[in-house]
Amino acid sequence: MLLSVRKLFSLHCSQVFCSIFSIFTTGTWEQRKLSKLLDVSDGVRRGPFGSALKKSYFVKDSPYVVYEQQNAIYNKYSTRYHITQEKYDELSKFKLLPGDFIMSGAGTIGRISEVPLGIQKGVFNQALIRFRINPAVVDRKYFLMFMRGEIMQRHLTEANPGSAITNLVPMKDVKNYIVSISNLAEQKKIGRIIENIDSLIAANENNLKNVLNIRGRFNLHLLM
Repeated sequence: MLLSVRKLFSLHCSQVFCSIFSIFTTGTWEQRKLSKLLDVSDGVRRGPFGSALKKSYFVKDSPYVVYEQQNAIYNKYSTRYHITQEKYDELSKFKLLPGDFIMSGAGTIGRISEVPLGIQKGVFNQALIRFRINPAVVDRKYFLMFMRGEIMQRHLTEANPGSAITNLVPMKDVKNYIVSISNLAEQKKIGRIIENIDSLIAANENNLKNVLNIRGRFNLHLLM
């Protein structure tokens, strides 16, 4: 049941979504391009060309690291590779900062994660896209919610004609995507609602795993 509710809430750009949240909110909803929610000077950036961050540039001992697609996919910020300070400074446009959002851009497309506090200084590689929001316009939790939502996830990918291969749509299309948005206070309220739902889902998933483990051990006992 909770999973069904979460899936329904993920349809953030649909009339269903707006109708549901009209119960909880009183603000006016607007239609805006995604680009209008982002930092004006550096809202979206794809990772550097592969030739700028080859494995031959990696070193064993350095405080500067390389963030990869696995960081966005698994929402964890451990790293495998290090670079020199010189390479870090050279790729300054690709520095990753707490509060940024990184999204996987190849293979498993569209997985997005908010960069936490306390990460090591580093740059992101060619498999990632970095978003930097304008916090005066959009709430972080709200942004993360609609980027992970079912409609946006479908919009981020395109299939090649006659092929099963799926690619990320051009960034121009992503920036021009129209988003339904309320005022900042209402966004924060919606973000809290979704966070509570996610917490309930996680708790119930853990309970289900425990029940299945107990059931498995019971079945094994019956066979002994």
